[in-house]
Amino acid sequence: MKFNIDQQSLTDLNIFSSASNAEAIVGIFKFTKTIGGKEMIYEMMRNPSSDIKFLSNRVAAISWFLKGHIILELSNNQLDLIEHYLKHNKRHLKGNILDATVDFIKNKFSAGADYYIVESGLKNFLKLAQFLEEYLKVVSNTDSPEGLKLQAKRMVEILALPAIRKMISIKPQKLRFYHLSRLDGVFRKQHKKEMTELLRLVYELDVYEALAYVTMHKGLSLPSYSESNSANLSIKELYYPGIINAVTNNVEIQEHNNMTFLTGSNMAGKSSFLKATGLCVYLAHIGFPVFAKSMRTTIFNGMITTINLPDNIKDGLSHYYTEVRRVKETALQLRDGGRVFVIFDELFRGTNVKDAFDASLLIMNELTQVKSSVFLISTHIVELAEELKTHKNVSFKYMDTFFEHDRPVFTYKLMDGISKERLGMYIVKNERIVEIIQEAARNH
Repeated sequence: MKFNIDQQSLTDLNIFSSASNAEAIVGIFKFTKTIGGKEMIYEMMRNPSSDIKFLSNRVAAISWFLKGHIILELSNNQLDLIEHYLKHNKRHLKGNILDATVDFIKNKFSAGADYYIVESGLKNFLKLAQFLEEYLKVVSNTDSPEGLKLQAKRMVEILALPAIRKMISIKPQKLRFYHLSRLDGVFRKQHKKEMTELLRLVYELDVYEALAYVTMHKGLSLPSYSESNSANLSIKELYYPGIINAVTNNVEIQEHNNMTFLTGSNMAGKSSFLKATGLCVYLAHIGFPVFAKSMRTTIFNGMITTINLPDNIKDGLSHYYTEVRRVKETALQLRDGGRVFVIFDELFRGTNVKDAFDASLLIMNELTQVKSSVFLISTHIVELAEELKTHKNVSFKYMDTFFEHDRPVFTYKLMDGISKERLGMYIVKNERIVEIIQEAARNH
């Protein structure tokens, strides 16, 4: 079951690219031993899911590797040589002893790349097969999760194919030229599809081990899932990666408070909090570790965010109209997409205060009626709070700021209530803009 998310939301969360030039989130997880594993991380992160069984199995597989049952004996060079061999499109070595001898002698007197590709690929595959047999024993002898057992079952089926079983009994150090010809026919011709599938299963193991490593060494945690039919989310000590000495916050959302109205001054940390929450929800729907001490969530069918909405100069659209279209996209997804996680950072910032107030109130009043989804909405228009207090499912939060010795102190902590701090004029005065303009007037 697909988890719907668009390119704008992926950009807002810095998943693959970043509007702020910060490190893409995908880069944090790239600790695989193989290039194929690294490519699979990208593939997994491009395909979030709403299937709770699928996600739970992936989390359980990572957890199994966290327990240190086995260290994968893989190297990028080894897997690269095998993959290059399987993709090699030159003729297969012939299996009879006469042709095998001719190929061997030709290579002795005129060493060619084709023969080397076959020889190195097969030797490395035999080494891999020997390790996989050891791995499969560990999986069968430990309390391994269902997902790994199913994967192991498929590996056993491939390795047990009669032609393959016979060939992999040969030890790599005892591989002779006449073996190469027979093996090449089996692996690159007769069972190429199965060999390619086996490599993909190995890359998947590489990913699980890498994610376990990241979880342990970067202090992440694995999400857990609730089968509740109502929207709920609990995150302890949430933070956004890349922020040095990041302040953590907790998130508690239930069906009875499925809309969060977030206020706070400029630079108080609202956007970072929204991005951190959205990122955790997204990662949980890939079955990846999250940037928090713990997380439990119901399954959502999609996510849509509006955090760094760009101007649409190409189509000649104003920023406000771009915002309006984004809100419409959200409404359509809510109508068609089931349970959706929605984030709006500074709703309708592209118009005047009066229109922003009226439009925000209109939309938020309607959104409060959608109880199956979750809404995180930040704004500078604190006056909206009074109008929204009649809705029982709206939770009022703010990012704490206070003045000390006439200077603002940002705690970056999420608090209950509505922000009362006004830093806009302080920032203007602190930049001495008025004095600069007055000086310009005197000079001219």
